[in-house]
Amino acid sequence: MALITKFIPESVFNKEFLILLVSFFLITSCNPKITTALVKDYKTLECDKEVTVFELDEKQPEDAEVLGVLALRDTGFTVKCNYEVVVDKAKLEARKAGGDAIKITMHKKPNFWSTCHRIDATILKLAN
Repeated sequence: MALITKFIPESVFNKEFLILLVSFFLITSCNPKITTALVKDYKTLECDKEVTVFELDEKQPEDAEVLGVLALRDTGFTVKCNYEVVVDKAKLEARKAGGDAIKITMHKKPNFWSTCHRIDATILKLAN
């Protein structure tokens, strides 16, 4: 306790603060880490708009506009990270950027080092 109060003043430190701090770290560490790099973005799509997924073995349309790339990784504490969940999170990021499709460019399955599916994808805006 003395070590904790060395960094946090005793006036701030109490049980409620500790519970809040631990809860914050547990909640934020249970999700996959999402990194997004956009070159262009549009207005966010509504949540009911469908996002098309082009798998590794599928070609993306040549007239699709590339909006950016994203990567979903394991934080070490990630618990819900099966393939469907990871792809859904990628689709959500695409919607935020105004994209209506993603092209999976890398997929690593769970292994000895990680129990999660990890993907890289390109965010696309399909031509109408």
